[in-house]
Amino acid sequence: MKLASLRTGLHLTLNDVPFIVNRILETGDCYLERKSDLAVVKRSKTQLMDAFFNGELVIHGKDVVPKTNHRSEVDINGFTENNQRLVMRKYHYVKAARDILGEIPVKNELDIVIERVSEKLDDDNPPSESSVYRWWRSWRENHYDIGVFVNKSPGPKGLRKFKGTVYQELVRVVEEVFLTRQKDSKQATYDALVAQITTLNMARKKPLPIPSRASFYRIVNGFDKYEIMAAREGKRAADKTYRATGLGAQPNNILERVEVDHTPLDVHLLNPETGKADGRPYLTLLLDRYSRMPLGFEIGFEPPSEISVMRALRNAILPKTYIEKSFPDFKHKWIAFGKPIMLICDNGLEFHSHQLRRMCGELDIDLQFCPKKRPEYKGSVERILGTLNRAVCHRLPGTTFSNINQRGDYESEQEAIITLEDLKELVHEWVIDIYCQTTHKVTQRTPYSLWSDGLKVVEPMLPESRDQLDLILTVEDERVLSHRGIEFKGLFYNSSELGAFRHRSHDSLKLKFRYDKENLGYIWVYDEFEGNYLKVPCIDPDYADGLTLRQHLQIRAEARAKGASDQDSEALIKSKERFRKKIEKKSQHKLLRERRKAARDNSEALRKSPESTAWSANSTESSNNEFPIGDWDLDEIPTFSVMER
Repeated sequence: MKLASLRTGLHLTLNDVPFIVNRILETGDCYLERKSDLAVVKRSKTQLMDAFFNGELVIHGKDVVPKTNHRSEVDINGFTENNQRLVMRKYHYVKAARDILGEIPVKNELDIVIERVSEKLDDDNPPSESSVYRWWRSWRENHYDIGVFVNKSPGPKGLRKFKGTVYQELVRVVEEVFLTRQKDSKQATYDALVAQITTLNMARKKPLPIPSRASFYRIVNGFDKYEIMAAREGKRAADKTYRATGLGAQPNNILERVEVDHTPLDVHLLNPETGKADGRPYLTLLLDRYSRMPLGFEIGFEPPSEISVMRALRNAILPKTYIEKSFPDFKHKWIAFGKPIMLICDNGLEFHSHQLRRMCGELDIDLQFCPKKRPEYKGSVERILGTLNRAVCHRLPGTTFSNINQRGDYESEQEAIITLEDLKELVHEWVIDIYCQTTHKVTQRTPYSLWSDGLKVVEPMLPESRDQLDLILTVEDERVLSHRGIEFKGLFYNSSELGAFRHRSHDSLKLKFRYDKENLGYIWVYDEFEGNYLKVPCIDPDYADGLTLRQHLQIRAEARAKGASDQDSEALIKSKERFRKKIEKKSQHKLLRERRKAARDNSEALRKSPESTAWSANSTESSNNEFPIGDWDLDEIPTFSVMER
């Protein structure tokens, strides 16, 4: 520990700002020169002592102020017992020399000092005058810091033994053989070193010593572990392994930072019509970072895509009034809703789409991307996805578990009895009645209570209407307007209002419009004169209502394969029926991949959403009659930690 007093030329830090004491007046006023811009600050000794007492002042003596690193110098208790004895022995000699001979180190009469102290300490091997003088001078030059008496480590034994050419060759061979992406073993590296030194010894009169295998391993093990992993595994792997984690970005209110991610759920779902497994569904979830409250999610067979993000975002923004109607037996409400201020996502293609950027722009959502291959930047949603899989999916018949070792000889497909509707109900119940009511180990509050408190500070923002939200969550395109209306993918959209559009222009008029990928029954046409959108229905509602773009494109492909005209509505209706039968056939296919595609193409599965009537109690009842999930009591499921990953 260094000691110092207030004097001219003293370096100090006041409130983390470096200063030099420029002048001290008899009145006790001190003029401090700020090192950053040489500005002079006046402080009294009393003010400086108060700052020292409060921990705001750090005295550095005459040394230059060190860079702030939030470290404190070690005191004598931080040394080993042997080092403590050696330090105190030197201290007794130099302190006695200063007390007897004065502040300035001199060698005169040091023999008397050494004789007295050695008798007092019963030291059989007293130091020489030169040693005591050297200790004394070093102690004074370092502002009487007792740490200067600690014996410095000479370094690893292997490095002291092998110097010069041997060590240079060792480092070169290690860099060329061991520190490469080929990941050669230490044994192979040692063999290369022995061969290299043997070759060099053939041209030398005095042969170089060859390190033993144990010495070589000890030297290599002493290399920086981060540098080794960076060279052999890559810098990204080294950064991930040796990273220092913290709390990360800390929002101050709800909806300030919302994280989104996808995951395949670890369970096979049963098709209630075919009696066969359709495969594993996907989950897209949005999580409020401040409260850890799930804002919304989407479960279905649609892979991570623009559509799945749109569905989950719609569910997150809208109030969850459907919970009380669809699941009246739930004990709590899902009170989360509102437009996120910032949406944190990874670098998946679905998040980089132009349409999603446009949607976030219209909703005034700041879209932020994590660095590539750095999922820890949205670690909260990553953890809840893993927790949900373990807490729900791993306990259901048909689970695939997390890895093949856990699965063993368990036949997931044959054991599947849970339908998509069953799974949605279970996930809703776990999220609302269990996860949101469990104390989070980081916040030490439940997500429900934190969100409730947040509502007292922040009023969630909503679009002006449900129709406006549906309009925003669409895809933009443009077509030329004709007397038949707007043609899109072989479908025609027309109305009397569109006829008025043609009267405004004698030339071909190209109109911008928006369409819903999940329902081609109507489009929204932009009226540049009025500055708003006009909802225009399809002229063939029997075919287009509730039809998804994916289904329509496949039906058209079937129609073209049969030689039917693109404009033949009757042929398209027939193709739609053939497509339905094809889905039924695929649902019975022996390959799980084909059954999963059929589940995704199924119009009923795609049209269902958390807000639709398909989530009514009647549909739940019919599903439960065939697969009696209602007989299961979730309270009897063993408890589990919802926070552990």
